[in-house]
Amino acid sequence: MTQNTVPIATSIPHHLATEVLDKSAGNWPLWEKRILSVLTIVGLEGYVVGGVPCPDSTADPVGATNWHTNDRAVVSFLTLKSSRPEQEYIAPHAAAGAKAVWDALVTRHFDATLQIRLLREAFSVRYGAEPPAVTSARIDALATRILALGPINKATLVSAAMVNAVQGDLENFTTERRRATSRPLRQDADLAGSAEQAAISAIATERSILEDVLSPAVSAFLQSTQGSNEAEWTRLMELLFQVLGRLDAITIVPGWDRAISAKRHAVAEVQKLQSNLESSDPPVAATVDDGNIQALRVSEAERTALASIAAEMSKVRDELAPAVSNYLQQEPDDTQRHSLIQLLVQILVRLDNTAMQPEWEGRIERRRAVEEVLRLLTTLEWLPASESSAGPDQSIGEAEQEMLALIASELSNVQKQSDEKERRDLAKALFETVQRLDSTRINLDWEHARNQRRNVVRAVEKLQTQLEALPSSSEEQDAIDSIEAERSKSQFLLFPAVTAYLGNPNERERMRLSELLFQALERLDAVTLQSGWDKARVRRKDAVNEVQRLQDNLTPKVSSPSYSTSSAQNASPAQGPSALPIQALGEEEVRNLLMGERSKIQYLLSPAVQFYLTKPSEKERARLSELLLQALERLDGIAIEREWEACRQDRRNAVIEVQKLQDMLDGVAPRS
Repeated sequence: MTQNTVPIATSIPHHLATEVLDKSAGNWPLWEKRILSVLTIVGLEGYVVGGVPCPDSTADPVGATNWHTNDRAVVSFLTLKSSRPEQEYIAPHAAAGAKAVWDALVTRHFDATLQIRLLREAFSVRYGAEPPAVTSARIDALATRILALGPINKATLVSAAMVNAVQGDLENFTTERRRATSRPLRQDADLAGSAEQAAISAIATERSILEDVLSPAVSAFLQSTQGSNEAEWTRLMELLFQVLGRLDAITIVPGWDRAISAKRHAVAEVQKLQSNLESSDPPVAATVDDGNIQALRVSEAERTALASIAAEMSKVRDELAPAVSNYLQQEPDDTQRHSLIQLLVQILVRLDNTAMQPEWEGRIERRRAVEEVLRLLTTLEWLPASESSAGPDQSIGEAEQEMLALIASELSNVQKQSDEKERRDLAKALFETVQRLDSTRINLDWEHARNQRRNVVRAVEKLQTQLEALPSSSEEQDAIDSIEAERSKSQFLLFPAVTAYLGNPNERERMRLSELLFQALERLDAVTLQSGWDKARVRRKDAVNEVQRLQDNLTPKVSSPSYSTSSAQNASPAQGPSALPIQALGEEEVRNLLMGERSKIQYLLSPAVQFYLTKPSEKERARLSELLLQALERLDGIAIEREWEACRQDRRNAVIEVQKLQDMLDGVAPRS
């Protein structure tokens, strides 16, 4: 059975992200938080942070197709929530996927020195000629922008104070250089007062600072025997960052060739000095108190997580890896193997429970640790069982003997059905077999029963692979071609039109696009699919989802009450008590809510779908589809904080269960 490791995600709730990315507005920090929160709700945040690899298309073709569908949905979501200049910037990166688009946006908007420069600007504000209220408002606005970029750590504050401390000397020097360079400029009547010459003058001032102050200071630092002075190294790097910031703030209009060339040379000089400093490789201080500025950039929470991962890795390398190696050289001993497996599983659980933020570099360390533990686990689990557990003898126990009899019966049914059943009935039988085996509990020490179940699953996988490899009939292929033609129209005609509309909305264009999308849905619905055309059915479902996503973008959704406190903060007082959201729930309450939804799915919806499969009818199918859709909407409406990993996994499992039931409904043709 080809395992579908990547389900198609539920539709992205666009209405929850109201912010539109615009570099001129400087709203990247707020936009980033909103977008990541919305993607986390539907389990798609891994597509932008790189946590969801694409499955191999040969081993898992359905999973690979679903992955690309989800990835395209995330790219479309990022594009739709961006202004027109941002969309033009995204376009060249869209083909590379959501991760490439996200990295490009981070590179475009993230400025490591912006917070330092804003702090310096705030320090330089003085009460003077303008009204005090205006000055106070300016300080408040600067404080809002500074805090929107994240919490101020010690390294940022120290750097801003250093830059502010030397600012007086640099300003005096800048004033003298400006006086010296202004005389010959006034002699040139053609260039006097021109905007381009003003930009060139400002660039020349910065280059003078580089040549007469910073370049000699960097050379002296590199040649000095005191080159290990980390405070001086940090001070010089911050001054160079400040020069880059001032150069970046100089506005240059296209066509100003001399100003562009001067700015390019100035930036190159700064980067050369930075490279010289970085190649000096200053030593890292032993402790934070010794002045390790770089170490202070890592938050306390991340350092704690890294220390926890390092401790687990040390235990794996120093204790468990040698123990596994010794076990491989000895006679098989199931007790010892089970003990090692249990220890490795416990480490996996602890690693999984270590909280990680998307931007933390520690995610890489945790991934390496998990890969090492999984390698050892795989080595142990695929070893042959010892002779003492080779067969269902008296030492196994009555419970396991009954389990082995059940598994043997399932294997016999699968082998018999592979010879006698038609393709459609066999697919259903295989699915039911896997469901029964998956719901049957096998204890950890029942090694023989676990091996038998694994053999049955392999037999099912082989048969399902043979079924999926069967070529489509000519009639089904014609239907697939019609569906793919409609998908091409949606992707290359309707999607760009909807994107353009969102950049410049008007009612007439919205009505026209809505009609085109409705016609596309009608044409897809008119494609007749016979029972057993699974490939065509999946293609049409994907095509319909794409058109419906475009319709959702055209029609703004009304925000429903949320289980989060954020909606309460955004609610307007004028809306009255009736518009207030549901009171915020804690993590444990959210888990109980999710357990209630899963119970409804398992004990109400699943039996109803199973009964429908025995006696299909159009009315019952429509009723069950509506109930499944309502279940998905309820799950989608539960707000889960980013750090509630267990809740997110519970919701993801519940969504997968609903999607499985929906697939079962779609796979059986209802009786007329």
